[in-house]
Order: sequence, then structure tokens, then C-alpha cells
Amino acid sequence: MPFASLAEVEEFEKTPYEKRISATNVYDLLRQTAARFPDRPAIHYLPKGTADDPAVSYSYRQFLERITQTANMFRALGAGPNDVVSLVMPILPETFFSMWGAETAAIANPINHYLEATQIIGIMAEAKAKILVTCDPSIVADIWPKLADIKKQVPTLQHIVVVGGRPAPDVLRYEDEIGKYDGRMPPNPRHTGFEDVAALFHTGGTTGTPKLAQHTQGGLVMGSLTNGLGLRNDGSEDIYFNGLPLFHVGGAICAGLNPMGNGCTTVLLSPLGMRNPLVAGSFWKLVERFRPSMVGGVPTIWGALLNVPSDGADLSSIKVANCGGSPMPVELAKAVQRKLNVPVVEGFGMTETHGFATMNPASGECRIGSIGHRLPYVQLIVAELEGNRIKRRCAPNEQGVVLMRGPQIFKGYVSPVHDRDAWIEAEAGDADRRRWLNSGDLGRIDPEHYIWLTGRAKDLIIRGGHNIDPLTIEETLHQHEGVEAAAAIGRPDRHAGELPMAYVQLRPGARVTGEELQEFARARVTERASAPVEVILVDVMPTTGVGKIFKPALRFDAAKRTFSRLLEPLKVEGIETEIAVGPHKEHGTLATVKLLKASDRNAAKAKIAELLGGFTIRHEVV
Repeated sequence: MPFASLAEVEEFEKTPYEKRISATNVYDLLRQTAARFPDRPAIHYLPKGTADDPAVSYSYRQFLERITQTANMFRALGAGPNDVVSLVMPILPETFFSMWGAETAAIANPINHYLEATQIIGIMAEAKAKILVTCDPSIVADIWPKLADIKKQVPTLQHIVVVGGRPAPDVLRYEDEIGKYDGRMPPNPRHTGFEDVAALFHTGGTTGTPKLAQHTQGGLVMGSLTNGLGLRNDGSEDIYFNGLPLFHVGGAICAGLNPMGNGCTTVLLSPLGMRNPLVAGSFWKLVERFRPSMVGGVPTIWGALLNVPSDGADLSSIKVANCGGSPMPVELAKAVQRKLNVPVVEGFGMTETHGFATMNPASGECRIGSIGHRLPYVQLIVAELEGNRIKRRCAPNEQGVVLMRGPQIFKGYVSPVHDRDAWIEAEAGDADRRRWLNSGDLGRIDPEHYIWLTGRAKDLIIRGGHNIDPLTIEETLHQHEGVEAAAAIGRPDRHAGELPMAYVQLRPGARVTGEELQEFARARVTERASAPVEVILVDVMPTTGVGKIFKPALRFDAAKRTFSRLLEPLKVEGIETEIAVGPHKEHGTLATVKLLKASDRNAAKAKIAELLGGFTIRHEVV
């Protein structure tokens, strides 16, 4: 049953979740689904992603058999209950076979294939990967070159399995191996109880050292149950589009295990998903062809899709438009609502919550701009913190840090260093002694119990001690018809600490300058301190592997621009410099000033130190 209100969520919770679920692990969940719908299509896979691309399809019976065969293959290759199978894979049926086969025989470790080789190696080394599954260059060309020497750099790695070919003599070809194994349940299945670790998903790995989050069997099962309820799939013949990467909870769980654990059909939109221009250009024709009931994506994906003409395509099958990953600008949500005439169901989740933890009620009032109500069995509060303790819980509409706990919350990070700062202790008078997950997000809960995110704690722009929510600037810029995407960040300033500025990606054909957008925002922001001091136009926003705007790259660029301007006058003295700004393991961010030319290098260094002194961002001259 889908929910229309928080009252219905609370009524649903009167039955303990242990009585709601009959599966305590992922394999049992999929086995039960295959028993209910053996001949229903589980997957339609489009290799190219065009509107007329012939689909490769698997029924639920075939789907389960292939997962079982893959689990048996991993076991035969020596994977035990506590061994790790890393997956550096694009969006393929074999990615799901390998992920859920690994969660049955061992522990799965999906990895972002857009990361640099050193980062992939670092993740596999921390996970102590025993088996690697990847794909042939004929599927995605730039993955295998990162992995060619991987065995030499990950000491625990024993086997490499390649889907679609054999790019090296010492690897196994998936298609050759899989036929050797039984499609029945593995004869000696690992213990897969509710609290057992099923997967290691990395988070925060775009720069620096990634954190490995431990997903549990029960958390994944609960995620499938509650995400499905939130999005109105109930075992009916709903069809989902999945163009999100499967190394992320969005593709792996929200648009993966959720529909497949509930008997829906999933259409995989080519190996690169929504990053494939053929998919984006054919999207509305694909909707007409497959007739999905739910279409979802992060805000940048929705912004791009609105620029694609639908040319009279029949879009009437869509019942829900879903958005997650980052807050959806209100004007963008209204535009989606106008185009599709369906509710825009915005939700919120994290790698650490096994997918969505909150969602607007698809069968009730969807409040655009909010992330809805908490999903069943998730406890969520907003609190003022003091260290790793709750100082007090916030009143309605009062901003604080969003905290969560419940069976959907992950087991913790592999690294004790990372895990230590993730949790907030329960209050002294709290009868439920379980610790709270610190989301790192700021938010408020209104009197009707809708939750509103007001920014990331680390994303706040702090101008002379005054906190500025970047969303207020971004929402204002999105009101301009020429803006496709906007991101506000703090530009370093010696006196104020930070000054608000914004980066904007224009819609195709838009003709507007950064100065005009700055004036547009200045005239409309709710407070004078939030007016951006600069608006920079970019051809394409930097994004993460799942399409979220990657603000660290923008902060680095803002710092580089600021420091470059300060050093510009040195040219008249014959001093030439080159600046690079990036992450640093000790300082967080470091500006490196390369001294290219100077008659007196020591004097030049002294002048640079004087000009860049007083900033919170550290610098070094090389």
C-alpha cells in the first residue's frame, strides 16, 4: 500500500518490521519474487540506448538462475563468506548478476569506474578484494586500461573475470565460465542473516580516501520494501527506467533492488545510462516504447531531459516523477510537473541508509522543495549538537542537523577512523539506546511533519560569521528561464572568510551573461548578504558519477580565480606564477603556487606570502 500521509506510515509501523518481511537476505528476497512472477520480464537491456535498439531480456526465472550460477562461480573461485568481490562495471545485466551473486556467496564491492586508477586500487586494497569483475573495452573503452596491472597492486586479488571478452591472457571470460555452474541455490550458502554484511559501497571517494560503508542483508531487504512502498510499486506490473550507475545506491538499490524485489520490470538504458547522449536524445521515445510508470533521476538529469523535445510522444504511462541525490530546485520541479502532469516525488537518502530514507507521499500531498516524510521504521529527528551528543531536539521549523536510525541504517564504515565521527550518542533519557547516524545535512521539520533540507553543514557559506544557505541563491537563479543548472559556493575572502558566488550552466540557445544573472539574483534573493558577488558561466557543470553537481571542483576553481587575481599585479614586476588548487590530506584544500619567473626568487616568495596571507586556505610556493 502506498502512503498518503505520515499518519498512514505510523499505522503501518504498528506491525513490527520483522513480521512484514519473510526474507532476511537479498537472495531470499529475489528467490521469492521469482517464485511469484517466474515468467514476468525482470530486465530489458538496451546495449545502445536508442529508441529502436533491440532489447536483451531476462525473465525472473532466468534472472535468478544467472544470479545463482554467478554465486556458484565465485564460490568455486575460492570466495568465502568474508571475502570480497569488487565490481568495476557499467550498467549491464551482468553487473546485477555479479553484485547479487557476490552478496550470496561473499561480499560485494561495487566501485565507481569513473574514478582514477589509484583511487580504484585504494578501494580494492582497503576492501581486500579477492575477485574482480569488470568488462571488455568493447563495452566501455576506458575501464580496462585502469585495471591492466591491478593484480600487481592489490596483493589479495586472485582472479579477474571479464564480461564481454578477454582483454588479457590471465583473466577469465564470464560467458565461458558461467555455463559450468548450477543454476540452483549454492549447495553450501554462506550464513546470510539480517545483520550480516552484504556489500561494501564506497562514499566520498571522488577526492581523497573513500569511506567503505557496510551494507547489511536486512538493510537491503528493508530498503526494497520501504522504497517500493514510497514509490507505489506493490507487485503490479510496473516498469522502471534505470539509467543510473550501479556502483551507487541510486542505480543499485532505488532503481535496482527496489523494483526487482517487488516484481517490477527494469529497463537498463545502455552501459553508460543517462550519460549516453543517445539515451538522452531518445528518452521520450523510449518512454512511449516501454511505457514506464515511474521515471527518476537527479536534478541535473531532469534539467537535461526538459531540453529534449517529446514531439508528441505518448507519456501517459508515467504516474510518478521521482527525484533524489540532491535538492531539486523548485522551478525545475514545477517544470517537470507541468510537462508530465504527475506528482514530483522528491526524497532523500544516502549510501548509509540503503537508499531512500524519506519521501513525499506519492498518493498524498507532495510539497515541492521538501523531501517528504520519513519512510516506515526510519526514525528521524532534527537536533542541535554539542560534539557527538545531542544538546537538544529542535522545535518545528527550527534548523538543525538531521539524524536517523532504524533497520535501514548501515552497519558502519570499515575504517574505525571514518566510523568514529559518523554517529551521535542517544540521549540520556532515550529508552531506545541505539545511536543516531549523523547525516551531515541541515534541515527542519514543519508542523505537518514534512522535512525540508536547508543545506549541507559543510556546504554552508559562512560570510563574516553569518550562515548563508546556498539553496537560496540556487533557487533564485533557477527562476531565470536561461538557467539549466546553478550551484552556489563560498569564494575565499581574507576579511569575510567567504563570499557567495555562483556557477551557472545555461540552457541550449540561451543568451545571457554572468553579470546579468548576478543582477537578476541580487534583485531577488531574500537577504542582501546572500547576493552573489560573481556569477561564472560554464559549458558543463562538473558532476559526480551519478550526475550530482560536484561542488568541491567549483570551490577549487573559485579559490584559483581569487588567488590568480591577487597575484596578477606581480607581472609588472617580472614575477610570473601558475596556481593549482586541490585536495590535501592534511589541510583539506591547498593552493600550490608555481613560481615560473622571478629575478629574486626569495623576494618573490615573500610578496606572494604577503598577498595570500590571511586566507583559511593554505598555500605553498614551489
